[in-house]
Amino acid sequence: MLNCPKTGLFAAAFLAVVALSPASPAGERIGRPWTLEDILLVPEVNELALSSDGRFAIYAAEAADAEAKRTRARIRIVDIGARTQRNIASADVARSFKNVPGTEDWSALLDIGEGLQLYRISAAGKISPEIKNPELISVGKADLSVAMGGGAPPLEIGILAYDWSPDGQSLWYSQLKAKSGPPPVRFDEGVTRLRSRRRSSIETEVDFFLRAPDGSIDRVITRPTSDRMAMHAGAKVIWRGDEILFRTEAPNGSPGSVFETRAWNRRQKSIRIVSNERDARTLTMLRGPRGGALSTSGIGAALELIESGPGEEPHRYGRFPFTISDSNYAASRDGRKTIVGTRNLETSRYGLALVEKTDVREITGTGSLTKCSFDNRLSLAICVEEGVSKPPRLVRVDLARGAIEPLVTVSPRHEEIMPLQARAKTWTNRNGYKATGYILYPREFRPATRYPAIVITHGFDADERFAKAENQWNYPAQLFAERGYVVLLINDPLPYQSSNLRAAYSAWSRGSGPPDPETVRQLIWIEGVNSLVDAVNDLAAEGLIDPARVGIAGYSRGAQMVNVAVTRTEIFSAASSGDGGFLEPSGYAGWPASYDPVYGGSPMSEHFEQYRSFAPSLNAMKVCAPVLQQVAAASPSQAELFDALRAAKVPTQLTYYPGTSPASDETHIFHIPSNRMLAMRENVAWFDYWLLGKRNTDAPFPERLAMWDRMAENGKPRCGANESAP
Repeated sequence: MLNCPKTGLFAAAFLAVVALSPASPAGERIGRPWTLEDILLVPEVNELALSSDGRFAIYAAEAADAEAKRTRARIRIVDIGARTQRNIASADVARSFKNVPGTEDWSALLDIGEGLQLYRISAAGKISPEIKNPELISVGKADLSVAMGGGAPPLEIGILAYDWSPDGQSLWYSQLKAKSGPPPVRFDEGVTRLRSRRRSSIETEVDFFLRAPDGSIDRVITRPTSDRMAMHAGAKVIWRGDEILFRTEAPNGSPGSVFETRAWNRRQKSIRIVSNERDARTLTMLRGPRGGALSTSGIGAALELIESGPGEEPHRYGRFPFTISDSNYAASRDGRKTIVGTRNLETSRYGLALVEKTDVREITGTGSLTKCSFDNRLSLAICVEEGVSKPPRLVRVDLARGAIEPLVTVSPRHEEIMPLQARAKTWTNRNGYKATGYILYPREFRPATRYPAIVITHGFDADERFAKAENQWNYPAQLFAERGYVVLLINDPLPYQSSNLRAAYSAWSRGSGPPDPETVRQLIWIEGVNSLVDAVNDLAAEGLIDPARVGIAGYSRGAQMVNVAVTRTEIFSAASSGDGGFLEPSGYAGWPASYDPVYGGSPMSEHFEQYRSFAPSLNAMKVCAPVLQQVAAASPSQAELFDALRAAKVPTQLTYYPGTSPASDETHIFHIPSNRMLAMRENVAWFDYWLLGKRNTDAPFPERLAMWDRMAENGKPRCGANESAP
């Protein structure tokens, strides 16, 4: 792992201070086209915090750094009144930006050369250590590290999470520690949990501490890393008098888990179990202005917003066309107002809802509002505003009036690009299920012209955000549009529209039915494929796309849809499946709880016929489209599909992208810039070859073109006439 040198870091950062121009006004602009480098360098604002006086904001914009061979974060301070910003530092990782109560400072977890530690940042830009842990623990997909999910790049952690007391005098924090002694001998389930392990790991635990106003530190509790609350939500605490309330998880062997609330008494230095959950105010809920939990309920184009609490009649605010989440959650200090993040059911655009005891006011912009930070009275917010064709910029939101004013651009580079034409769209499939998404039009779009098309899918991430890797992964949607493709960014049918769909997703989530496995497969995967096929047919009937030149791409959840689609329809003439493999028989060993509701049980049982009728590898002989698999960790499931396609003489290629060293892997969302660039170029070359018959001169592995020629010549012919528009 490469760290920036400590010597001269802050001096260099101040010498490099740059004032960036305010955001450009909305409207028509003349600009340049997209390049692959533009897609690689799209920044993501992952942290944003207002100062306590509302005069300044601090944020971190993460983007690829080719020299560092990873993504890095630039930390910037915004003068809200002057609408200017300046860079103050860069970091390998920047997390958990918060106000330090009672001061004008912020705090943040930063890796600026000494692992992830807690720092204090002044409004002038001075960065100083707040608390450090020299005993660093490596995490990520690397040997002798702790796994933290497929998306976490390798890093070293000193401080894991933290929170300040309301007066800013006490500090709650957690850190990882290596278990002492030799590795344990394992038995039974302790052994089976290792069956999907690719890299050697280390045994660790999570320690929680409380630093008192006088600087003394108490160890509160030690939790295993299997406790997901401890690993991922250690800063979600409630300060109540002398007690600090926090949650722990006790896995019980089932897909779900048992949670309990504990309270640490800082005077008595003791822990008690909180039995009254209403008193505990469950830490994961969205608390409303009436003291209850906010949620949405119902089925249809509008959902009911409800605030409920134990032993009380729920308060019903009305029906609204959005879901809610804690991504933009805040509550005023007097408890009279709550704000929650919203996602529109029709356009998948993110906004805000200000909830008061008798009123709900929705606040939306011309794009999505994300990563918001609020003042204490909930009168002002600073948010990121972005859209499919709108680069991210910081905006000031007057919550009382709903007025939105631009502050600064996050990326001047992307403001130079002439926006591509994009259109939000809802498709209704043959069985009445609706799928939302967006259409990206070719740069030189001409009506009455049929264009080649590429469908990109990844669960529910086709939303009103700018070039998000969570959606398009290594599929360069913008460059495809520049090259003359129509690009369809399509979501799975939203579960809220149907009680049957919702039941199927619930069964998949909890690990068991009802409904039965055949119904789960039909509603989650087959209806999803129906939506993709019917969307293609809809645009073919409109005269927009050529149904004989349509490709499909998707990673992770999208890879499931790609792999099922190519076994159940002939409409796609080329496919790219990214880092998937779920649904293959060999995957059961690693994820039995996820497979059971889909197939009923193990493939080595009476349930094999369900696998035989549905698993992509066992239906490879039905595949008519050339299939590219790009993977970050070559799993048995991915190899299983590749071998089956080769045996069926389907043109196919399996490409593995490595980590930074033989002792590490690439992450699920690629974090190594060179890998992402190669993968994007490979996808462009793949679709150009199979859809357009072009040999791309920018193909990253030119020697593979000869292999594609042989596959085209010796592979089985296309399965017949494509499904066409009615």
